[in-house]
Amino acid sequence: MRKLRVSERDLLFALTNQMQETAHYLDLETGEVIPVFSFNRDEILKMIRQQPNRYLRLAPQSSRESQEMLKGFIRTVSRPSLKTQLLSALQEKRVFARFRQVLAQFPKELKRWQSYRMVILTEPLRRKLREKGVELVLIPDRDERHDYHELDDPTEE
Repeated sequence: MRKLRVSERDLLFALTNQMQETAHYLDLETGEVIPVFSFNRDEILKMIRQQPNRYLRLAPQSSRESQEMLKGFIRTVSRPSLKTQLLSALQEKRVFARFRQVLAQFPKELKRWQSYRMVILTEPLRRKLREKGVELVLIPDRDERHDYHELDDPTEE
């Protein structure tokens, strides 16, 4: 199986970005995550039409799927006080920001959340790539803190 190295940070952004009029494609040859905005849309889509088998559209997770991911993680939490705080965060405005604030008090759990989140977000892509004989290899950001504050659901303003 051919290995495809992809930036973890770029892929996470593409799979969580719910901004209108924005799309992302994965270059199956280079592993580059290519953003498509209004200013570059025609140029990028022309390139994709010329080699359609080279690019795979990355579909962002829906708000409902994001909520289910949070609930799934909470089910893995063993500490009762943390579980209670996270369940409470689900009822508040700006769910993702509040969820992150709670986890920031528990660094090991925050790291576990980040790993869990990446596994859940990338599993559908991994399946698609396996069907094409490609194995996804995530390249971590140089910043080992994996501080993805700006990557939360932008619809939560």
